[in-house]
Amino acid sequence: MEINKTDNKYIYVIVGKNIRRIRKEHKLTQAKLAELINYDIGTVSNVENSSYQTFSLEFVYIISKRLKVPITEFFKDI
Repeated sequence: MEINKTDNKYIYVIVGKNIRRIRKEHKLTQAKLAELINYDIGTVSNVENSSYQTFSLEFVYIISKRLKVPITEFFKDI
């Protein structure tokens, strides 16, 4: 999904890409991440692939806590 920086949905695309990057850095599959954060694998997949137009800050916070990654890492390149 190509999106312009001026679009309000831009933040979701970037955060989703950063979730994918961080997940891979931790050598986790989408299924394993979903298990760690108690979410459905479909949710993780949709967030990473920009299929969801919105998701909660709590979702990002939970990933941040479980992977022990500063929450600011998810907002890089915004």
